[in-house]
Amino acid sequence: MATIPAKRSRTLVDTEVQGSLVRRVALHWIVFFVCNTIALTFWIRLFEQPDADWGQTFGDTLRRFLPFFVITVALIPAFVWDTLKLSHRFAGPILRLRNTLKDIKAGRAVAPLKFRDNDFWQEMASHFNDVMQLRQADQPTTDTTGTTAAATGTPATDNAGERSDG
Repeated sequence: MATIPAKRSRTLVDTEVQGSLVRRVALHWIVFFVCNTIALTFWIRLFEQPDADWGQTFGDTLRRFLPFFVITVALIPAFVWDTLKLSHRFAGPILRLRNTLKDIKAGRAVAPLKFRDNDFWQEMASHFNDVMQLRQADQPTTDTTGTTAAATGTPATDNAGERSDG
């Protein structure tokens, strides 16, 4: 089994999935920012400047809450980056499983599936490895003459040595 480095070397492991997540988080953060700006503008207009026009109220809102707006905009990349790093914990295992399945389909031998220690879905790798062991156990065995048990008419046995033909 190959050693898996603790840190990933690529920023995007699964471009389609992670790109979609990044776009979604950025969009939600922008919507949140716009909604807060509108709510603050309404608050100021209704409770602090009921006689002012909307343009003046909006300008006053921007000037008054500029530090809040700057911090909010500055935090978008941090939230996107954190989401991207978190998504590695599920996109990486799925990519590894996908590549292993491609190798099996191509007829290549595969090592037992292993994910990084902090990845999600550790049980999926364990279940996959169990299935691979069962699959290998079900493969017909070849004796020293190159003849399989099925070709000689020898009844198959289960793991306990019991006949499985009834």
